[in-house]
Amino acid sequence: AWLGAPALAALAVWSEPVWTTLRYGQINLLITVLVLWDARYLPGGGPARGRRWAGAGIGLAAAIKLTPALFIAFLLLTGVVAAVRGGAARPWSVLARNAVLWFLGATALAAAVLPRDSWQFWSGTFMAADRAGHPEQTANQSLRGILARLLHTADPGLWWLAAALLVGAAGLGVAVGAALRGRPAWAATTCGATALLISPVSWSHHWVWCVPMAVLVLSEAVRLGGRWHRAGAAGLTTVFLTYALWWVPHGVERPELHQGP
Repeated sequence: AWLGAPALAALAVWSEPVWTTLRYGQINLLITVLVLWDARYLPGGGPARGRRWAGAGIGLAAAIKLTPALFIAFLLLTGVVAAVRGGAARPWSVLARNAVLWFLGATALAAAVLPRDSWQFWSGTFMAADRAGHPEQTANQSLRGILARLLHTADPGLWWLAAALLVGAAGLGVAVGAALRGRPAWAATTCGATALLISPVSWSHHWVWCVPMAVLVLSEAVRLGGRWHRAGAAGLTTVFLTYALWWVPHGVERPELHQGP
């Protein structure tokens, strides 16, 4: 095991999201680690020791970037479903509460240090989905980017909204189900992937979630065996290691809007 972890880390560096994150000097790995650190505190995810910090990782991650805020919705929804089923809802509500408090605390601290920038962001900038760039760019691997390229438009509008609502509901449903079955790793990775899919812009380097996803799928393939499990694990790993998203025409002239029928 002590050799396996360094080997996997070395391999992960060559995946497109991780390599691009390091090349751009982005913080996506930090965001993912913060969320996964909190995943230890999901019921069934680890020991009780240190639970006073539960929720801090998700709250801080959401304060740095809004996308992880979906994990707070996931915690709240899991608690509601657990209560309806007659299970223990309190652990989930406590995690959600702590995450919200950490989010608010970090946001308040940022406002105290940078009041003008914070006001500008919360008074409207964060609602400007196009502030980060053109949604049709190949690097945007969210549903909005996919639909923009498929529909040959920079604004997929209601198509994106409908797809985001459908995928968001389905993804949260799968994550909640996994959490209540005592599979916190599957719950966390599912919620992470769902957040990236429904976000207006998810650049390829945001998809560093591919690392825990690949590790989880590979471990399941080893545990369960079977040709299809191994094929699925190999396929997922290959997609991120081959930089497949860049195989299509792309550039400043936006050829993405003129591909296909």
